[in-house]
Amino acid sequence: MDDFRVNLDLKKTVAKLEMSGDLTHLAEERMASIFEKIQSSGVRFVVLDFRQVEYINSAGMSVLITLLTRSQKAGLELRAFGLSSHYQKIFDMVGLLKYIPHFDSEESALKSLSA
Repeated sequence: MDDFRVNLDLKKTVAKLEMSGDLTHLAEERMASIFEKIQSSGVRFVVLDFRQVEYINSAGMSVLITLLTRSQKAGLELRAFGLSSHYQKIFDMVGLLKYIPHFDSEESALKSLSA
């Protein structure tokens, strides 16, 4: 069952992706489509909101790695917030936290953009 949803919230130089459901291979097409909109919007930063993401499998991690790679090529910086402690550990183990810093709240993630 495909229950992944993503909402794009564009504000000036920041794109926030509010995700919900299960992040699996079924999210790939939606995330690619959203990235095209982000790229054409002229933003500099992408903030990933994981508060409503219930499950991330290896294919979902691959979707995030693709997003990271495309963002780096486009000169966009990524931030994240809302990951459960379980997924924070997994992101750390696979090295994603080096490239997608995770914050405790949306506010702290946004504050890091000006730093």
